[in-house]
Amino acid sequence: MTDHDCTIRELVGATAAVPAESLEPLLTDPDTGETLHPQRASAPESVEKAIATAWAAHVDGLWSGLARRERAVALRNLQQELASRSDELGRADSLDSGVPRTTTTALIHAVTEVLGLGATQIEENFEHTEQSSSAGACDQWRLPWGPAAVFVPWNAPAHLAIVKTAYALVAGCPVIVKPSEWAPHSSGVFAEAVQAALPAGVVQVVHGDRAVGEALVGDDRITAVSYTGGVRGGTAVAETCGRLLKPVDLELSGNNPVVVLPDADPEAVAEQVVTAALTLNGQYCVAPRRIIVPRARVDDYLAALGAALDAVRIGVTTDPETKLGPLSHEPHRRRIDEQLAEFSARGCDVRRYGKLPESSGHFSAPAVVLADDAPDLREEVFGPVLLVRTYRDLDEAVAVANDHPYGLAGYVFGADRDAARAVGRRLRAGLVRLNSAYGPPDVELVASMWGISGLGEIGTWHGPAFFSGSRFVG
Repeated sequence: MTDHDCTIRELVGATAAVPAESLEPLLTDPDTGETLHPQRASAPESVEKAIATAWAAHVDGLWSGLARRERAVALRNLQQELASRSDELGRADSLDSGVPRTTTTALIHAVTEVLGLGATQIEENFEHTEQSSSAGACDQWRLPWGPAAVFVPWNAPAHLAIVKTAYALVAGCPVIVKPSEWAPHSSGVFAEAVQAALPAGVVQVVHGDRAVGEALVGDDRITAVSYTGGVRGGTAVAETCGRLLKPVDLELSGNNPVVVLPDADPEAVAEQVVTAALTLNGQYCVAPRRIIVPRARVDDYLAALGAALDAVRIGVTTDPETKLGPLSHEPHRRRIDEQLAEFSARGCDVRRYGKLPESSGHFSAPAVVLADDAPDLREEVFGPVLLVRTYRDLDEAVAVANDHPYGLAGYVFGADRDAARAVGRRLRAGLVRLNSAYGPPDVELVASMWGISGLGEIGTWHGPAFFSGSRFVG
């Protein structure tokens, strides 16, 4: 088997049912553009069986009824099973997303730690607190809503399947995972790990497009929905959940601003911003998108960003030296080219950098766009593209930063950290980083989705909390 061969066994797992239906879009190898196979969908009867199985697991207490110690052991077993398969999962995610395999494998190995943390939360009795009162003992519970449907995007499929599943299991929910139809390949390995670690029926996988998603979200037996993906799909999920008064958690990406204060160093900013902007090949929800710099220094920032991008090695996913791989699929690559052409047509300076490999894969040269001439083009460019805007004073900088409908992440760079903090508080975003694209590991954060970036919050405790409801008995 070659590095990019794909078999049905890899798609669905050794013991899982083969998705019965083929969909019209063809999946392709991002490195070469060669056809792999059609997208697949679970048959309606398979989806119904998965929902019925999850509901029975909930009613029977197959998972939530286990002793805390047993659930914690099972989560740690799942952590070990997934960690032992990190190479396989990394290979599958790379095939789906175009992200270099060194990155996908390292990311998956690291994210399995969330299952160990979840086991600790269960052991520490996440679900129950006893209080005393003048009338006697009282109980505060967090109890599972019931079967949960989790929707996984194509940019980090195994990563988010693991995280969402862990949160739901800590809460006590049976889980049905639906990967993106563009990114099915890690689901088979994921299913094998689940089958080895958990009682049958606690976690299931179904495949398909919008029709399968609608069947899950619209079913009364699915009691909570967690969706990560695009705004249009998330809006449709929200409309159904709103009509059914069903808890929904949405993360729909963001057109994330970077405000650069006058005392910042262009080369230091460019190093941080380019590294973050190219994470997951730019297909990263919290990546910096719009760099807002002092007008008097725009040439310095354009030069620094260009030099940093020119130094990036662009290559195939299997090359350990690759820092920027191909995009996930050809329609996505074409969409980014269309967006850049729209900026160019509006008179914006569009600059491309780096050397593309000689390949027919889905490669896209990273770009910097001086976008002052198109302030109304506010849709996110979900790829290796940085938009540069300029400002005269900080009030204008904040206004430009907040002039978009999203509200996921933001960044502020400046030598005066107190001044950076003050600007950061003014940005309409749930997560704002100061002088770095990444936060310190020793702080616990909680970040809300603002605007059309979604509904809900990011946080270690808030993940399981979404999948559970509060009940006071006393």
